[in-house]
Amino acid sequence: MASTSSRHDVVLAWLLRAAVAATLVLGVSAPVTGQEADEVTEEVSGAPNLRLGEGGFIYQGEADIDGGGSLEVLRFDAGFLGTFRLSERWGWRNALFLGIHDYDFDAAGARPAEPWDTILNLRLGSALTYALNDAWGLSAGGVFIFTPETDANWGDSFTGGGTLGVDYRHSRTLFASVGVAVISQIEDDAEVLPVIGVNWRPDPQWAVRVGSVPASGGAVAAGEVAYRLLEPLEVGLGGVYHQRRFRLDDSGVAPDGVGEDNNLPVRLRLGWDINQALALNVLGGVVLGGEVELEDRNGNRLRQDDYDPAAYFGLRLQGRL
Repeated sequence: MASTSSRHDVVLAWLLRAAVAATLVLGVSAPVTGQEADEVTEEVSGAPNLRLGEGGFIYQGEADIDGGGSLEVLRFDAGFLGTFRLSERWGWRNALFLGIHDYDFDAAGARPAEPWDTILNLRLGSALTYALNDAWGLSAGGVFIFTPETDANWGDSFTGGGTLGVDYRHSRTLFASVGVAVISQIEDDAEVLPVIGVNWRPDPQWAVRVGSVPASGGAVAAGEVAYRLLEPLEVGLGGVYHQRRFRLDDSGVAPDGVGEDNNLPVRLRLGWDINQALALNVLGGVVLGGEVELEDRNGNRLRQDDYDPAAYFGLRLQGRL
């Protein structure tokens, strides 16, 4: 496994690549979604010609693993979304997400110190949308995902699938979407996942947001209730369920194997609208339901352990054009 200093070099290199990719894809920063997650989720407003971007980091504090040892994680990500109007009824939605998850395991007893170290996540989604009328719309698209450990084979880390959905806009204060995604899994059966989005403002100060990212290695579901304290400040309480599955490199305790990390962060968010185009969010809470799993190259389970609740802290910057 890589040393701590070499892992940090990898993290810095991938952050630089993410910044370059951001410049090439959109050329600018983009919008405030209010749909908070540890990665970009689509703004459920359905607005056309939108350029949306966000990025930041999450620190997941040290937690004891039930089978022995402990782990802590530092996560970096950047994501971008562009929605383009092709005609009066047709639209084209594209999203790019890059993530780096730097794990630090400590050994205990006979347990290996590091079943994996730095995990990368590259996801590209694209969908066509069609407006049936002012209220109803349809969407269909695909998602392509790579989730390797830094020295793993990228081709062996590929997963992907397709999505179908229906959108409904009741008014300017209520938008909902429902659909289904079929996503392949590394050395496992494909998953059929519901895709649900809600953006509801029962009054100018309150908001209810529900969303999902139908992708292996991402946020399966997210939800938040938010309250506008005053014009530039909003506080939200919510949670994000993560399901991360990834291909390991050819060294370590499971050469070319599969790792998985699932958890549910529950957190408070304080959002500050710096201006019409930029917002800063401070996140804090606790990670619940943590579970790590190690499999061999054929998907046979070698180890599965729960880990204790952990502290959770992060900063996120969002922009709009």
